[in-house]
Amino acid sequence: MSQVVAASSERESRWTTIAETGLILLVFFLYAGWPPPSVNEAHYLAKAKHYWQPDWCAGDRFLTSADAHLVFYWTFGWLTRLAPLAAVAWIGRAITWGLLAWSWQRLSWAIVPRRFVSLWTAGGLLLFNGRFHLAGEWVVGGVEAKGISYAFVFFALGALVRQRWNAAWILLGLATMFHPLVGGWSLVAAGCAWLSCGKLRPPLSQMRFGLAAALILALPGLIPALLLNRGVSPDVALQADLIYVYRRLSHHLVVHRFPHAFMARYALLLGVWLTVCFVTPCRACRGELGQRPLRGFVAGSLLIAAMGILIDQALLQRLDLAAPLLKYYWYRLADVMLPAGAALALARWMTDLEARRPAVGQAAFILGGLLVVAGVGQINYEQRQDLRPLADIQSLPSWPNRPQETRQVYDQWREACRWIAVHTPRDACFITPRMQETFKWYAQRSEVCCWKDVPQDAGELVAWWQRLRDLYPRRLMAGGLAAHGEPRLRELANQYGAQYIVSDRWLSQRPLNLVRVYPPPGSPEATSPAPFEVYWVGPRSR
Repeated sequence: MSQVVAASSERESRWTTIAETGLILLVFFLYAGWPPPSVNEAHYLAKAKHYWQPDWCAGDRFLTSADAHLVFYWTFGWLTRLAPLAAVAWIGRAITWGLLAWSWQRLSWAIVPRRFVSLWTAGGLLLFNGRFHLAGEWVVGGVEAKGISYAFVFFALGALVRQRWNAAWILLGLATMFHPLVGGWSLVAAGCAWLSCGKLRPPLSQMRFGLAAALILALPGLIPALLLNRGVSPDVALQADLIYVYRRLSHHLVVHRFPHAFMARYALLLGVWLTVCFVTPCRACRGELGQRPLRGFVAGSLLIAAMGILIDQALLQRLDLAAPLLKYYWYRLADVMLPAGAALALARWMTDLEARRPAVGQAAFILGGLLVVAGVGQINYEQRQDLRPLADIQSLPSWPNRPQETRQVYDQWREACRWIAVHTPRDACFITPRMQETFKWYAQRSEVCCWKDVPQDAGELVAWWQRLRDLYPRRLMAGGLAAHGEPRLRELANQYGAQYIVSDRWLSQRPLNLVRVYPPPGSPEATSPAPFEVYWVGPRSR
């Protein structure tokens, strides 16, 4: 009889897991299910496609630069040989979000083993991460390496809470394989979690298999990252670090440049987490770890972030010493783990409150659920005001009070890229407008450079920065590419091997005195200025 009950309970638990995972996946879709490419998808998937098809956008300097995420390219890149980039994006999202939903359900159930509470905590994760981040880090979005890595981190946290330390180390090794920064910092945070368990932590001798496996699994992710500066001089490496940290990605890496509002709201969330942890015991005194490994992991991520702040503040006058250290994204893990820890800690506190005072606890759950739904719903509503892909929202011109004009420019950008994909040689190279990041995605052609596409190896990073300075000096912010003048544009095209120029006429006040090929002569669009025009500058035949 007991075996029948156990089997029935196991089936019920399995169906609960499937149902909750499916509902969490639906929430993720409602939160981030916008047309591709999303932020970073044009960057990641273009690199993955070129890795498997080197003749695609051949000669593009970013695509031919060092591959820092080989495991991701091997895992998802082959799909680009079978389907268009947009379809690959949706397939990758489904896989990534599915793994994130499953891993989060298992983690949430380990903290609060109660039906459908994982749905509540998943909404809390999205709300806290979307509204209370410090450095702009996110979990659920477009397909890229870090999404898969975070899924393995959540699986590992579930294993830690269940005191399966060897499994946790192996899962963190897989996380590092996909993304060396997310996984690498998670290994450090897991070490903090192990220390936080005090006398209840397992001895190292019992974890040697898991630790060794984690190291071996991490190598495919770590080795390409460690070889990025191979063969460059220390001066070039330092120049690349300064560009990367202070010129291009300071909004992720340099805490004294973060908006003060971001710091205040992050401090508020930290205060909430600390308060809930204080009022909710871990029960370690009764021989149970409870939430202690999770709290130790979150505390470890915060300690890593604190080290980043210390480096930033101590070396304000020595940027040459700070840049090589700050490039390692000290705030990335804490930006995710504090929201995750706060959502799970609040759910555990409400459950304990309900056990002591049922009416109050149920009211707290209902109120919390309403707040989560309202917060995530507000984010959804804000995004629905502009249904363009997020990569285009981030880069193309937008006029909040003129949505029709904003959409029209996007449509004309797509149309210009579509014409280029059909009517220009596959090996053609283009000088493109500064404010775009989706040219390769739509036009399927190489470009001299793009602000979004930052090479990861030092030599190419320095060369990329020089191309940006040559092509997009400050005066182009108001005048577009036409501000160079035709002689300079011809010189730049010859210098960088470009045969075509895409002019941003919404900035330029005059057409270029070059051979215009788009809009084509005789077309209705040719009679009036189009937001984007394509000019041929040779030397190859049109």
